[in-house]
Amino acid sequence: MNKVLLRTSFSLFLLFGFFGSSYCFGFYLNELAANERKVWLEEKAWAITNSMTESELVGQTIHIAIPQKTVDVIALEEIAATKPGGIILFGKNLGKKEEILSLTNGLQSAAKDNGLSPFLISTDQEGGRVFRVQDGITPYPGAMAVGQTGNTEWGETVGFVTSYELRSLGLNFLFAPVLDINNNPLNPVINTRSFGSDSKRVSDVAVAYERGARAGGCLPVIKHFPGHGDTTVDSHLGLPIINKSLEELEQLELVPFKRSIAGGAEAVMSAHIMYPKIDSQFPATLSKTILTDVLRKNLNFDGIIITDAMEMHAISKNYEKDRPGVLTLLAGANIVLLTSWGETARKFKAQLRDAYQNGEFRYLDKEGKEHDKLKEAVQKQIRKKLELGLYDENSILPKVYDENLKQKEYLTNWNLERNQRYTKLNQSKNFVKEINEDSIRSYPKSVLTSNILPTETISFVKNNRLKETLKTKKIDSVPFKSFQAQVKNKNLTTYLFDSTSETEVLSIATLAKKNPTKRFILLHGGTPFIKLPELPNLQYLLSFSLTQGSWEALGEKLTSGKEIPKVDLILLPKGSKTPSKGAFPERL
Repeated sequence: MNKVLLRTSFSLFLLFGFFGSSYCFGFYLNELAANERKVWLEEKAWAITNSMTESELVGQTIHIAIPQKTVDVIALEEIAATKPGGIILFGKNLGKKEEILSLTNGLQSAAKDNGLSPFLISTDQEGGRVFRVQDGITPYPGAMAVGQTGNTEWGETVGFVTSYELRSLGLNFLFAPVLDINNNPLNPVINTRSFGSDSKRVSDVAVAYERGARAGGCLPVIKHFPGHGDTTVDSHLGLPIINKSLEELEQLELVPFKRSIAGGAEAVMSAHIMYPKIDSQFPATLSKTILTDVLRKNLNFDGIIITDAMEMHAISKNYEKDRPGVLTLLAGANIVLLTSWGETARKFKAQLRDAYQNGEFRYLDKEGKEHDKLKEAVQKQIRKKLELGLYDENSILPKVYDENLKQKEYLTNWNLERNQRYTKLNQSKNFVKEINEDSIRSYPKSVLTSNILPTETISFVKNNRLKETLKTKKIDSVPFKSFQAQVKNKNLTTYLFDSTSETEVLSIATLAKKNPTKRFILLHGGTPFIKLPELPNLQYLLSFSLTQGSWEALGEKLTSGKEIPKVDLILLPKGSKTPSKGAFPERL
């Protein structure tokens, strides 16, 4: 018996030893292949960088905008003159998906014709109030709506699908997600662009979004470092100042950035904000202390740093004479983002060229080895373009991946995984309905929808999608002019309204105050950072978003029979002034 047991044990030992060694060997081979790819990417990026002319090198550090939906004469002139590393697209450039594909393909052809590396083609596709691409993109609600779900799976899904669909349209550089914690309800610019008011929610859901977006095919950008949430000034219009020490930022603002970087985030956008307790001279975008000492060294970030738009008044009205393009590269940035073309692009290229010719970007390390910050900035960008697979048959190096079969195999497998994942998600219609409904929240306390009876409810809502949804639930919508007649109906206990502005909210609150025996439910789209009067008979349902899906979700949740949880945000304190709309206006 003992011999049998011994033989069995020995056989199992050999079996597990075989599988264990096979696993370890397989892991070793995968690591070996990954290291081989990394070495090739690094060396090839340097070879491409070192082959560039001075004009090309300087131009690669600049990204510009173009005027039209096509690669017109002006766009071609700008590309030839600036030789940019990338192009940012806005709503004015983005029409139907066929037009977008034609535009992005045309841009890459223009890069090839000018002997340039493929462009990083970017846009701000945050969702919600910043939604540039309208066609060919799944209409998810905004960041704050997704954040309120608290669901990391939803965050990752939104990031992946958005990134995948953008890449399918020829865009490859996604200026999202916002990692700013909107803990200041008076913030005029971040607002519903943030995933929440606390570090845990942002760290969970926004970081998941970035992880999903990275897998989707675009290079996502976490922004705005080191944090734009606690401001009352829009940096598009002025220079915000945050009087917090580095230690204070580490307790809140830096938490999601640290977590995202530790999780593999590869691109960061800087904030045009002064932190006088950290750098009394320059805002973050121009600060070596913040971009190099804090971001590069303290947070161990080795990816791409791109500036926020340099035409924003925080920079253009305060630091134009200081050569901001030169300062930001010296501070540690790799890409100077411009949202214009023409004279501004020429000015930035001239200041960078002059500084390069004067040797201002050269420095010696501790071992006495000479480096070139501008070249290093270009190499980092080229490396990422190689890694993303941008050097296709429509580029200056159509056969470059034949030089390293590991990288070619990696790109083939990555694209296969992306396609399979998207196909599977698409079978569930990308969970848009579920995410929209999961995001709805109530104020000032949770709402029990089981006691909202259609036979006792009348609707005065204006939004057509909401009207249609309520109609399917047997809740009729009538014109507001019939309100006085309806309020006398003793059989009706509940009155529904919708709103998109503070003015509308206040007018409904006035009606509720005059009719204390009736229950008023206000279904509010858009920003919740407005005056929301609290009355015993007034309840709010919030969607944080103005998409048609969000309006439909308000109607679905209202009639779901389930409890709608209270909103988890820092809202306006009583008696405070409503923040201005900032640079991203939407109907309040």
